[in-house]
Amino acid sequence: MLKSLKSLLQTEIDPAFAQRAKIILENVEKIKPQKILDAGCGRGFYINALTYFKFIKEIHGADINNKYLDIAKKNITDKRVRIIKANLYSLPYPDNYFDFIIASEILEHLADDKKALLELKRVLTKNGMLIITVPNRNFPFFWDPINWLLMKVFNTHINKNILWLAGIWADHERLYTKEQIKKLLINNGFKIKSVNNILHWCWPFSHFLLYGIGKNLIDRFGLNSFSRFNFEKDKRLSCLIATFFSAPSNLLDSWFKTSSSMGIVIKTKKKGEALNII
Repeated sequence: MLKSLKSLLQTEIDPAFAQRAKIILENVEKIKPQKILDAGCGRGFYINALTYFKFIKEIHGADINNKYLDIAKKNITDKRVRIIKANLYSLPYPDNYFDFIIASEILEHLADDKKALLELKRVLTKNGMLIITVPNRNFPFFWDPINWLLMKVFNTHINKNILWLAGIWADHERLYTKEQIKKLLINNGFKIKSVNNILHWCWPFSHFLLYGIGKNLIDRFGLNSFSRFNFEKDKRLSCLIATFFSAPSNLLDSWFKTSSSMGIVIKTKKKGEALNII
C-alpha cells in the first residue's frame, strides 16, 4: 500500500475500521480500477483516500444524507471526484459503468438490502469487483458486552435509535452472519471470491468507548486531530491511541482466532472465480 495511506491507517483509532479499510485500499492498489463508486460514501473517507491513487480516472461518491455530503465535498479539489446525492435503490448511472464498487458498512442500514444489491450489480461491469463490509452478528463479547448478553439470553438488543448507547446496533436494521451475507449475494447473482473475518480480540466495551464516547467528543468539541476525516500528517496523539485500541487484535488475532469477529469483508463479482473462503 502507498506509504501515505499506510501512515494514515496507523492513526485510525477504530481497529475494525482500519482493518477493513486496509483490505479495501490494498485491493484498489492491486486491481487498479478506472472508475470507482463509493456507495454510501458518508463523510468521504474513501473518497479522500482514493485520490492518492493516480491511476483512477473517475471517483464517485453517492449518499442520501445532506449533512454528510456537505462534509464529503469540503476540501475536495481533485477534478476526478464527483459526489452526488442519490438513493442506492436507484443510481443515476448507466449499466456496467463501474469496474470497482465499495459498499462498506452500508447494507445493514438499509430497509431493503436486496434491492440495493441488485442496483449495485446493474452499474457494475461484467468483471468488476464489489467489496462489501458488514457487521458480524457473531461479534466478540468484549466489543459490545451488553448487546452480546441481551442477544444471547433474551434474543433482543438495545434500541437502534439510542445512538450513543446502542453499540453495534446503532442505526442498524440488522447484523449478518457469514452464511446470511453469502446467501444474500449468491441468490442475487453474485459470485464470491473471498470472505474475511476481521478483528477477533479487543478491549472490553470497545464500541462504547470508540463511538458512544469518542465519536461524540470529536463531533461535539471539534477534536479534528482525532478524526478519520482529517488527512493532515501530524496526528501523533491519534496514532498513540490507535496503537492502544489495536493492541489486542494485533497481538492475539493471528494466534488465537475465535469463531466470532467484529466484521465481515466480502469480495464479489457478477462472474467470478471459485469460492475461496479465508
